[in-house]
Amino acid sequence: MATDKCIQVIPLCGNLLVFHRKRANLKGSEIAFWRMAFSQDLGGFFNKDCRISSMYKNTSREVDIVCCTTALDIKARQKVPCVLLRLYKRASQCFKYMLYSLDGSTNGKLHVEFALPYEVGDNISVLRGPTLVWSHENRVFYTSSEVGGVREVAIPLTVSFVGELPLRQRQIGILGSEIEPREDMYEVNKGNENLLYFLEDCRTFSGKFLLPDAYQSIIKCMVVVSAEEAEGSLRSTVLAATSRKQLVRFKHGLPEDVCSLPYEKPQSIRILHGGDGGCIIAVVFNHGNVCAVWKDSFKVAACWTGVSFLLVDDFIGCGSEQMLLLFEDPAEEILGNFLLTDLSGVHYSCGREEDKDLHRSDPAQENVLLTVKALDSRLQSGLAFLQELQRDLSVKERVLQQSVTALADLVSDREHVPPPPQQEGLVCMWDEDEEEEEGCVLDKRMQTESGHRPPKVKRFWHRVVGESLVFGVLLTANTDALEERVSGSVLLEPSGDVPDGVVVQSRSKCLQYPELPSLTSLDLDPPSAKRSRRPPDGPETHSSSQLALLTVTDLTPLLSCSRVTCSVLLHCLSSESGPTVHQCGQVSLDMKDVLHGGLEPRLLTDCSVESDESREDLLCLLAAFESWRFRIESSEHTLADVSGWLVDRLGAKPVGVSPQYLLIGSTQPSSTMLIHWQPHGSFQALLHVHCSGQFAVFRFLHSLCDFLPASHHISPLRSPASWEGGQGPASFMEREVRMIKEGVASLFRDEQEMEVQEFGGESWKTPASPERLLRCREEWQRERERCSQALRPLVDTSQYHRLLHSLIQTQLDGDIAALVEAQSGEG
Repeated sequence: MATDKCIQVIPLCGNLLVFHRKRANLKGSEIAFWRMAFSQDLGGFFNKDCRISSMYKNTSREVDIVCCTTALDIKARQKVPCVLLRLYKRASQCFKYMLYSLDGSTNGKLHVEFALPYEVGDNISVLRGPTLVWSHENRVFYTSSEVGGVREVAIPLTVSFVGELPLRQRQIGILGSEIEPREDMYEVNKGNENLLYFLEDCRTFSGKFLLPDAYQSIIKCMVVVSAEEAEGSLRSTVLAATSRKQLVRFKHGLPEDVCSLPYEKPQSIRILHGGDGGCIIAVVFNHGNVCAVWKDSFKVAACWTGVSFLLVDDFIGCGSEQMLLLFEDPAEEILGNFLLTDLSGVHYSCGREEDKDLHRSDPAQENVLLTVKALDSRLQSGLAFLQELQRDLSVKERVLQQSVTALADLVSDREHVPPPPQQEGLVCMWDEDEEEEEGCVLDKRMQTESGHRPPKVKRFWHRVVGESLVFGVLLTANTDALEERVSGSVLLEPSGDVPDGVVVQSRSKCLQYPELPSLTSLDLDPPSAKRSRRPPDGPETHSSSQLALLTVTDLTPLLSCSRVTCSVLLHCLSSESGPTVHQCGQVSLDMKDVLHGGLEPRLLTDCSVESDESREDLLCLLAAFESWRFRIESSEHTLADVSGWLVDRLGAKPVGVSPQYLLIGSTQPSSTMLIHWQPHGSFQALLHVHCSGQFAVFRFLHSLCDFLPASHHISPLRSPASWEGGQGPASFMEREVRMIKEGVASLFRDEQEMEVQEFGGESWKTPASPERLLRCREEWQRERERCSQALRPLVDTSQYHRLLHSLIQTQLDGDIAALVEAQSGEG
């Protein structure tokens, strides 16, 4: 703002530091400074140290003050006042720059000293370090005490912003457009698109994470309010002033709010964290104009003209910040014309009349935002209407194409086979007399009454879990009975590999999809974006107006095709309007990507990531896995720490998006287990196990039984449907026990047991033949081995093996004794 560089003022810890360049003699100059503080009793500023100190003095050359600011000294870990001085050398025709900081009250510390063959103006910035960054002829340079010399950024940029971002690892960012695109950069960074370059590690991001490309040419100044890295991208909040008298707030690279500014040519933006009045955004313009904007309402609060300096700090020591506007350069120890205010409870003025201080903005400008929102709403409704017309047009084109095909078949005396009405969602127009009633019923089913609208499809995603293909649909409906009225199916669209549409056998499952406070969903993503929420089937479910429908189908039959197109259909049952069918989404699958693991859940590799994609992965795993529930009780002792055993002994890790679930074996879906331990008091708990097969769950239970004390009792509450019908381990166990009982009973039979044989019409009682005993022995051995192999990995204990060995040896002795006795009888 101030064109005269002789005096510069910066705030520091509630005080003012005034730097004054004055002549030391006819040729030289001196940089002096003094410290000022505000007195509420006096209502003005005074010299705090009662002296004027000298920071730098040169008796042979003139020195200019390029800029003054405060920056973080990394070594001292505190903010220090920094002064950049410029000295012109006529002999070498170059400019010497020196960066000083004040150490203590009077000592000046030299951080950087370098020479340039050109003069640097307002395009130089003093950032944390302290680090100097400037641009010259589309080249960006920087230096600091750590670097030790002037270095150049490897990428040639047309700089539009240089500043600090509130990140942990990298903070100094340079925003600009690349002049010469490089071949090794990603596609998003090629051409004239904007780049965000970090000075610490030379990493680049797309500039779209801060501002859209269309705004880059009109941005004059900006400040990054918040920023964080998430999944290789940046989520940020940016305030920017444009050349079109606008202050725009950007959220994650998209414009969120706009405020019309009263002046042109903005220079800088300051943020004031006030008290009860809230946060204020101060915009500094050329020619000494300043305006204040409320951050919450995003409206102009006040305007001032003729301002020389705008400073923000806690000058009165109340715990919140205030604005200090200086309307003239401070002379020695006096501030004669200033305004100190936070537009709320703090207001100190000196040398200014009240009517000259505040100039409210034009009320007509407040309606600009409302007009923009109304136009945006009309545009959205117009786009929705256009999409509806496009869908109607596609239906009409299909009907016309079918009519032309039917006419061609009629002319050529070919039998015409109309498409099934279920596939097209239309009423068949051929054989009207026979199918009129069926077509009316289908048309009635496809319609929905206004009072019974189908659930709205909000998002759609898909995953590959092991040998299963899982489709997820996010529904919005404010009813809990929706879970029993909706289901899903998968339809293979006709293609080169699939000549006719085929409905694939699948199973569907409805899971609660609660909104989490840490989740930030973006509704602007395309329909194929992957989303998820907290999984169900777990113990604690919260009320939510959203429901996730997961449809699982077998992936193996699809691997014979190179590419298939699947459509997911939503079946909704209503008591009044009957069943209805709606298409939720369509996805084209390339089997090469599937075989290379491109669609596998990323949650298996890193379960600590908290993102929408991780929530989708968790829901897909729960839908594809089989579920078991067990009750663990102890009537005499407190339950053991099962959760600690899972983490310490089995290496289980909590899932970031839903910490009540523990993930075990996150390398492959076949070895993955999701476990939830839900205590109910000190003596009872529920154990939920989700995995891909019964072998894994029995191996887990075997390890759990070895850990639990003898006083603990485990009882199953639910088993998967695959165990029903006598095919589960319980059935194998029952057959094994029955076989052992029969074998033991045969040992105690009478060794002289005779069998009746029919010979020549007469009955003879003879001892059992050796052939029959050997045949029974072999059959019993085969049955024992077959049943034992089914359960060997699960009940492989030493006691069981000793029992079988003793049983076999005893029966072998009995067989030998019978054979010997039979041979002796024949002799």
